[in-house]
Amino acid sequence: MEMVGPYVRLAGYNYTLSNRGQKMSNADAAKPVAYSYIRFSTAQQALGDSLRRQVELTEQYCEEHGLALARASAYRDLGVSAFRKKNIEAGKLAEFISAVKSGKVASGSYLIIEQFDRLSRAEINVALRLFLDLVDAGIVVVTLADRKVWNKDSVADVGDLITAIIYMSRANDESERKSDRLSAVWAQKKKRAADGTATRIVTSEAPRWLRANADKTGFAIVPELAESVKRVFEMRINGAGVVAICRRANQERWPLPGKMPVQKAAESDSDFAERRKASGQWHQSLVSRILKNRAVLGEYQPRRLDAENTGNRVAVGEPIRGYFPAVIDETTFLRAQATSLRRGVRPGRRDPHARNWLYGLVKCGQCGNSLVRKNKTSTKQPGYSRYYCVARVRGVTKCPSVNSAQLEALVNFVTASWLPNNWAVDTSLEALKARADVLEVAIAASKKNIDGLADLAGSVTAASARKALIEKLDTEGDALGVKEQELARVRAELADSTSVNNSEDVHDRLLKIAREIDEIASGHAGVDGSLRLREELARLFQKVVVYQEGGYIEFFIKGRTEPVWLPLDFVSLEPPSEPSAEQLEAAERDIDAVRHAMGA
Repeated sequence: MEMVGPYVRLAGYNYTLSNRGQKMSNADAAKPVAYSYIRFSTAQQALGDSLRRQVELTEQYCEEHGLALARASAYRDLGVSAFRKKNIEAGKLAEFISAVKSGKVASGSYLIIEQFDRLSRAEINVALRLFLDLVDAGIVVVTLADRKVWNKDSVADVGDLITAIIYMSRANDESERKSDRLSAVWAQKKKRAADGTATRIVTSEAPRWLRANADKTGFAIVPELAESVKRVFEMRINGAGVVAICRRANQERWPLPGKMPVQKAAESDSDFAERRKASGQWHQSLVSRILKNRAVLGEYQPRRLDAENTGNRVAVGEPIRGYFPAVIDETTFLRAQATSLRRGVRPGRRDPHARNWLYGLVKCGQCGNSLVRKNKTSTKQPGYSRYYCVARVRGVTKCPSVNSAQLEALVNFVTASWLPNNWAVDTSLEALKARADVLEVAIAASKKNIDGLADLAGSVTAASARKALIEKLDTEGDALGVKEQELARVRAELADSTSVNNSEDVHDRLLKIAREIDEIASGHAGVDGSLRLREELARLFQKVVVYQEGGYIEFFIKGRTEPVWLPLDFVSLEPPSEPSAEQLEAAERDIDAVRHAMGA
């Protein structure tokens, strides 16, 4: 084996250090290895001439100067920005830099680029450091635009080095000006959208259940996709979790409001077909995003790229209401959020068939843990079941169990008989409204305080004072986040409570709940019925506490300060017996006596 510059000669064959195993022709045996780096910043440029031009210029240069082009090791950042340093930090250029550092790309190899702006458009110090690091590692950089070769000798020349710096400065300045112009245009578009003076939409990008009009003056709802969104919210309000919604959507093949895939560069037709097939399925992440996306209400949240910190898109300013056509009303959206807030105490995926429809609601009076329903398989007592404390199930306590028929009958009685006769508008509604008002005032004050602190931090010169102000800003920002989360919770609970109290006939609704309890007890209700009942009861009751040893049960009803108390034996478990002949005769005598008295 013989080392010859940046390649290895072995038994008549030649292998580049970065691409071992690929046979090179004897004619290329003594040629230095060249690597091409091709970049453009927008995907649209792939459809134009940029890629073809850069490839042809690279091949032509290698042929003219006797270089062996490592075609299998071409480095391409297609649609990647060099202004934001994405190609340096995570792109194919980053892979090349790593290969140089590890020695996989040998010293003496060539890196061919069209011009300096393909390598980097970042600030001068970043671009120059990158360029000099490559040259110091023995890489020969070629810029095709001027056919200039940049190596250790050329960068040692002050004139050449200044020329390189000018090129880099020009690339950065051009990107900076373009970024500023685009930012100003977008800011003006968003301002017009916010104040209602816009005649055209800000961007054609929209939620997947909408399509931009041909004249770009608004958006149209795609009916079948909007219907899928509505079904997601309907199932959520009725108690279904994200997993159950996703499963149902795939089983029933709901139209998918997702982004259609685009074939990537160098992706085979078979791989693309497989990816396109997978993208046609509902995923839990999609369901979660839909349930949290306020665009269903018609809101548009302007965003910008946080290039300096996370690289993610962050919200800018307040949401613009009425920008999109709404497919869900505010009450429906908030009720879905209220259901999500209750998921922490509901069984969720641990009870996919909703057999424990009281789980999370009924508690053990002895230890405070939840009661869970356990079915007993018995030929003598088919359908027999009991409720056990989860601490007892884990072997921690010996709390007594509760007969399921007795407990469920008591829940049924309170719902169907006691509540309709003692129903009053939930007094907690006014308290929730007052709490929401207080939070809104506090949030407005926090935002004003943050703006003042930010202005002050920008004007002070002392480092210690600026540090103290920044720490205070962080603290105030955390407090603002807590207040906003609490306001969201209060609004969701308010919408949930209002939906109960604003029913056209609360009594009918309560009787319907009682009928559903009977259906579940008799095994006639499906999963959807059990889930819906579970959520309806959670809207009525805070909790139900069973004191088995004390022989009583307490119902904590939302809007009431005192619980409703009932003895456990209030509902008899004994089946009704047939009256005796003597009892029938006595009843007939009583009826005759009443008739005689009424006739008199």
